[in-house]
Amino acid sequence: MRKGLLIVVSVLIALTGASANSVWVQEDLAIIVNKSNPVDNISLADLRKIFLAERSRWPNGRKVTIVMREQGRAERAAALKLIYQMREQDFNRHFLNIKFTGEALDEPKLLASTDGMIKFVFNVQGAIGYARASEIDSTVKVLRIDGFAPGQPGYKLKL
Repeated sequence: MRKGLLIVVSVLIALTGASANSVWVQEDLAIIVNKSNPVDNISLADLRKIFLAERSRWPNGRKVTIVMREQGRAERAAALKLIYQMREQDFNRHFLNIKFTGEALDEPKLLASTDGMIKFVFNVQGAIGYARASEIDSTVKVLRIDGFAPGQPGYKLKL
């Protein structure tokens, strides 16, 4: 039985052109901010507070603008699970509640593409968003989370 399973897995790897190492690799979700942002490293707990709109200002006093991908994207699902620690319906309820109570005036901006996310963060000094680490360019700053950058062992935000 075990030998048969090994053969099936080997055939699948051969058919897809993947190597055995690439089949199980998880991609990192990078947190991005405008290059003028003074923050280089943030704890996961503080990152969650920012994304939940519990913190509305950066240390330099600039207003935080949260940017999210549209529903159905793997990046959004990872952000909801790992940063917000919520399901989609809980996320929607949270922002509806804080907007209704006046705790926050703005909901996260929704963008359809990674390119749009990067361009928005580049153009808006207080913006914070996320994208696959492999798709980030030099126009934005990638934050370290709890001291770890994407690609380093110990980095926690995985797709």
